[in-house]
Amino acid sequence: METDDGVEHEVVMKVSSGRECSEEGLMNEMLGSLLAADLGLPVNEPFFVELDADFVQSVVRSDIKDRLVRSCTVAFACKAAGEQWRRRVPSDRIVASQVEMAIGVMAFDGFAANGDRGPRNSNLLVKDTEWRLIDHEAAFGFRMRLFPKCEPWKVGNLEIMRRYGQDSEHIFAKQLSKRDDLDFRHVRDFWSGLSDARLAQYDATLPEEWGATRPNLAEAILHLKQVRDNIDACLKELERILS
Repeated sequence: METDDGVEHEVVMKVSSGRECSEEGLMNEMLGSLLAADLGLPVNEPFFVELDADFVQSVVRSDIKDRLVRSCTVAFACKAAGEQWRRRVPSDRIVASQVEMAIGVMAFDGFAANGDRGPRNSNLLVKDTEWRLIDHEAAFGFRMRLFPKCEPWKVGNLEIMRRYGQDSEHIFAKQLSKRDDLDFRHVRDFWSGLSDARLAQYDATLPEEWGATRPNLAEAILHLKQVRDNIDACLKELERILS
């Protein structure tokens, strides 16, 4: 892709049509990237990409061209991490310098209803001791997750994250469990710092082309406010499942 200043970037792009894809999924990607960055978590730089009609018609593979033709003209993309990065696997261990970040990632996923970061699919890129969070389209799916509804300020609500061997198990649950070096203060500081003005900027960032997803975005932003305003209870629940 090329930005308005003429600089070219290699990106990984998601469009609105295809298996497990939708405009709501793109909205979740946008919100997840913005929120994670504000919470001090590492993500690849996000972009909105306009699908130029001439570019779409130039695509040789018919299946890809068909997806592009059927998709919204604005896609979501993030800067490619590079070949030196790989997906995290269950055999990777958390080292001392990563404990604080791992707590932040687990809080992010639990509080934002992202159940798509488990041992079978980490959605986490690694390079040495560095991490990059990817793939947030499954976050904020509050209508899909009703039992239990995502209310992390309630006792027992995050229990599913430590159901070892099940799809809901979080990738860090076992390795963080029963450690004596867990400190949740940095998570509290980041979540408490989410101002109403910043949350309003999330809403203002939504492309007009994804306007049909605005009610979903409003629901997600309201939820984030509830987490922020009940952050002590949320952290108490996270601490409970890791004790």
